[in-house]
Amino acid sequence: MGKIAIILIIALLVLGGVGLYILNSFRGTGVTGGATFDNVGEKQNNQDTKTFIVTGENFKFVMDGINNPDIKVKLGDKVRIEFTSTGGFHDWKVDEFYAATKQVVEGDSTFVEFTADKKGSFEYYCSVGQHRANGMKGKLIVE
Repeated sequence: MGKIAIILIIALLVLGGVGLYILNSFRGTGVTGGATFDNVGEKQNNQDTKTFIVTGENFKFVMDGINNPDIKVKLGDKVRIEFTSTGGFHDWKVDEFYAATKQVVEGDSTFVEFTADKKGSFEYYCSVGQHRANGMKGKLIVE
């Protein structure tokens, strides 16, 4: 009975891994190349889109080595957040602009684009579990 249980557990683990691989293969990364960097943490794809490269780790966002950085844009800017999980299962979300990435596992990337059509300071956060309550949040500042 012990050998059968071990074989069943191994088979379930393999099938679960294959299922996750297949699920993740349907997700696009959304990351584009050919851009030039204008400011630290920000790259300019074209004159109309402000792109920020953000990673998610355990209970923090990181951009250019800064934890939970303020992201500053101007009113009317088209904003693109290119998000990669480098540790754990995370997403990036800001409620006031109805902007949210897909939730991704470690090593996967996604993106969200939105227009900053309201001035103010808005909280972005990870909506997975208690990540936000544990400090995985920052400020999106629209000037």
